[in-house]
Amino acid sequence: MEEIQAGRRTRNTTKRTNRIMSDLFGNEKILALSWKEPFGSMMLHGKIETRTWGTNYRGLVLICCSQKAYSLQQVDAICGGERNAGRIVGKLGQFWKNTDTLGMAIGIGRLINSRRMIPTDEEKAYVAYYDDLYSHIYEYVRPLKPFPWKGSQGWKTVEQSIIDKIELL
Repeated sequence: MEEIQAGRRTRNTTKRTNRIMSDLFGNEKILALSWKEPFGSMMLHGKIETRTWGTNYRGLVLICCSQKAYSLQQVDAICGGERNAGRIVGKLGQFWKNTDTLGMAIGIGRLINSRRMIPTDEEKAYVAYYDDLYSHIYEYVRPLKPFPWKGSQGWKTVEQSIIDKIELL
């Protein structure tokens, strides 16, 4: 077990981190989902995720960034125009083009609802309202010490060996 002595950590930091992760998540299943940047990073800023599909899953989600990011033109098109895309650039500043997050797991949050998008979601979703989109609502989203993640489309179960390595920032 880790002990802090005179401001230094002992060599058992990993065991302490694992214990903390176990305390936070218990034996709860964690699923991973990938986002293209800048939308992965926006999840760390309270974004309501929008997808073309709904889900019955409720629980912990590992927030991962795809290997490739969207271009500014693609972000404009997805967001429904410059207003929402400009808000993303404004929120992330120069970091909206950050390549350090590509191919990395960067956060974890709890998916608490998936429902049809409503007009009032537009502000926090950073996309124009479309009645055929689903809003995925997250709470307790926390940044992680980034680590490499090879994702895929759709949900992916996170193995215990990966969960044991998760470190909250």
